[in-house]
Amino acid sequence: MGLRARIAPLVVLAAMLAGGAHAEKFRYGAGPPVPGDTVYSSATTAAEPVVRSRGPKVPPTNFEVLSTVADVAYDRGMKGCPVDSGGRILMAPSESHPLNFMIEHSLLQHLARRGVAVQVRRSLIPDDSLMAASSSGDPILEYQLATARITYLRLRGWLPGRVKIERQGLVEGTLTLRDPETSTILWSGTATYNLVDAFPRSRLAFVEDARFNELRAQVPGRSIDKALEPVVVIAIVAGLIALFFQNRP
Repeated sequence: MGLRARIAPLVVLAAMLAGGAHAEKFRYGAGPPVPGDTVYSSATTAAEPVVRSRGPKVPPTNFEVLSTVADVAYDRGMKGCPVDSGGRILMAPSESHPLNFMIEHSLLQHLARRGVAVQVRRSLIPDDSLMAASSSGDPILEYQLATARITYLRLRGWLPGRVKIERQGLVEGTLTLRDPETSTILWSGTATYNLVDAFPRSRLAFVEDARFNELRAQVPGRSIDKALEPVVVIAIVAGLIALFFQNRP
């Protein structure tokens, strides 16, 4: 083999190496995602509010009914109370009741509208501790909640799915304004009001609250006469229709 034949392959190899030195380089911006350390997943909270012009109709709960009744009862009961705007009083219960917080809220709303500053006490005040309880000498307004209950009066309607329960919300109580220095009663008032409405029987579990017995009641049943009444009415109507078609010429 001649010298020229031996040099030719070397020249070609050198040319290839020289061209490879100027080859285009590729760089990756990011690699594949790194897998997590665990296969467990966590839930993501996703609220889907119902947006429309009119929402579904739901009956007020027993608590809402009693709150409305208490607002009206103690708002009326406070009429004539000699507490002027800008004055100060100490408010406290005169008896323990699980729904005293409801009456406290009703009275605070009323006194706020009258512009009266209120110091709230949630425990009973003994008669011999009136001055100690009201160190500033402000009058003491004591409220008593005698009755706050829900009563289911009767069932209305007889068609399945259309039966309603008629309920009554009742609140009764008293109010007393006393002078802390002499224990003299400056004023007293009576708070009482009731409200009757009806709600679908299928919503019974929705309106009741198991925490308070006052917000639950016994659902009235139907007597035999009441159960037979729709059957008798249907039979009479069917008989009249039959007679009408029989007497047609």
